[in-house]
Amino acid sequence: MYSLLAASFLASLTALSKVAIVIIVAAWLVRRGVFNESHTRALTAVVVNLALPCLIFGSIIQDFNVAAYPHWWKYPLVGAALTLGSLGVARLVFWRSRERGLTLSALASFQNAGYLILPIGEALFPERFTQFSVILFLMLLSYMPLLWSVAKFLVSHRKGTRISLSQVFTTPFYSSLLAIGLVFTGLDRFVPAIGLGAVQLVGGSCVPLATIVLGMTMGALKVSHLPSVWDTTRVVALKLVLIPALMFVALKYAGFSSGPLENSFWILEASSPPATALALQAIHYGGDEQLVCGVLVISYLAALLVMPLFFSLVEVLL
Repeated sequence: MYSLLAASFLASLTALSKVAIVIIVAAWLVRRGVFNESHTRALTAVVVNLALPCLIFGSIIQDFNVAAYPHWWKYPLVGAALTLGSLGVARLVFWRSRERGLTLSALASFQNAGYLILPIGEALFPERFTQFSVILFLMLLSYMPLLWSVAKFLVSHRKGTRISLSQVFTTPFYSSLLAIGLVFTGLDRFVPAIGLGAVQLVGGSCVPLATIVLGMTMGALKVSHLPSVWDTTRVVALKLVLIPALMFVALKYAGFSSGPLENSFWILEASSPPATALALQAIHYGGDEQLVCGVLVISYLAALLVMPLFFSLVEVLL
């Protein structure tokens, strides 16, 4: 068993290391001034409003059908349960802290659900990546509204910001609904092959571009001083240890997963570090930018070992 654990750990570490190299290089280029904030915003807009919607639409039209996914609705439900359950645990831990506690709760609850998981999934499951991505996109139906409503409030609550529907319901969200609607009504068969091919061509650029965007975002984080060891340790312990450990137990005993691919998907989501969107929310809507950015940097470094560890445990023990 130990040899299988070691082999699985090394395989997942190698996959994550490839992603990490791209992120590090992109971050370094930002730090060197090759790319600036306007470049990051422009590329982010391309990914969010074009490449990612095309990848979502193409993957769902090509691979999603009711017969293959009879319980498709469970993915957004489990995704919401993961986020809200993590938030509940975090609030129990940070309830004594007031404003800082809300920010720390967001960091311990909202993971990088897409930009990091997509390239890792492609590296780990190249032959089943379409199926992996469909599961991800279905999960994002519940996650994205929570990220841009609940998480935004937790991070920027001191400014009294309002929830904007344009941020809660994004272009990828509408792309998912459109594709699922076409599949359920049977209208997907009328989508021209040449049109779908064009969409998939653009969607094929999403994973590498999203990885670069993640690196550029990390490189733009301004950390003049690191947060306290106590705050950072609690967030890392919750987000990267306790939450994935609870997910492991749920996968083993709750029976909501249909197989190894889903097991791997959910443990990757549960062990993923905090979303970089939390830093954007703190910067643009008001919040403790130094706390958020400092915890993000340390969490991503810790995730390099934690994610392969939990992935290998699931691969071998479940």
